[in-house]
Amino acid sequence: MVLHRPFRAGEVELLADGVAAWLCSEPMRWLLENLAPGSFEESPTGLGGALDRFGEICDWARPGTVWDFRESGERRLDEDFASAPPGLRDEVAVRATALGLRSEGVLQTEPTTFVVLGGRRLAPLNRARTAAAAMGRRPDGPERVVMLCGRRVLDPAERASEEVRGYAPVAGTELELMTAAAERAFAATPAAEVQIVEVPDPPSGGRASTYETLRALVERPEAGEGPLAIVTSPTCRPFQYLEAVRALGLPTGRIFELIAHPPAWAAASPDEAALPHAPHVYLQEIRSVIQAAGRLAPALSPARASA
Repeated sequence: MVLHRPFRAGEVELLADGVAAWLCSEPMRWLLENLAPGSFEESPTGLGGALDRFGEICDWARPGTVWDFRESGERRLDEDFASAPPGLRDEVAVRATALGLRSEGVLQTEPTTFVVLGGRRLAPLNRARTAAAAMGRRPDGPERVVMLCGRRVLDPAERASEEVRGYAPVAGTELELMTAAAERAFAATPAAEVQIVEVPDPPSGGRASTYETLRALVERPEAGEGPLAIVTSPTCRPFQYLEAVRALGLPTGRIFELIAHPPAWAAASPDEAALPHAPHVYLQEIRSVIQAAGRLAPALSPARASA
């Protein structure tokens, strides 16, 4: 799958074709026909054609439309889909797996810096652990880690959750989550050079997006030089890959790839680890990929022409 390949600036044609194939795939067709008001009577041609058809199905950028389960920019944790019938949960999980939302990936390049993205609850710890494990498998590789997080105060439910209390019991902000995650994950690699960067909120308000977070990295010396390994969660890989292309791949020509922690690590307990996510988790992220593809497409056209 093209979204799981390392990004190289000379392969934008391959990327555009791969994104179009992802959007027009059989798993996506099933999701549209069963869980959204639309379908593909025949496969559109190219990335532009696919995006045009998706635009006919739904205004994906407008909050509150198909597969949008967020409130004030944050995913709702208590969602009707969370108690969905096992059959629907499994059907959606099968399609999410085929679309790459349950894949952790393996390193295919020789990164000089690991970039750990922040998140909620267990995400900072899981992503930091993944970076530490990947570094441990490459004893002669880099020991440079940049951890990026937003300026976010944890909500009361997050602070009181079993996941957060397990590794960051006094944390009140995402920065403190990242700090606790770094202390635990890299305790066995004291030589690791770990920098934690809190990305300011944008002037427009709200938290910094993935795009804004990665742009902030590009503009700082912590980015260093050479290939990057961006570490995230499996459900986020396709979406954040496209945002990374737009934020740093095309503007700088840097090679990067995304790796993730095992899907089971996202569970709060061993009992939950055996189950796939509730459908709304996958559908929200698939919606994000569609939106990211729409934002990236105009930037791909000039890159394809110059290539």
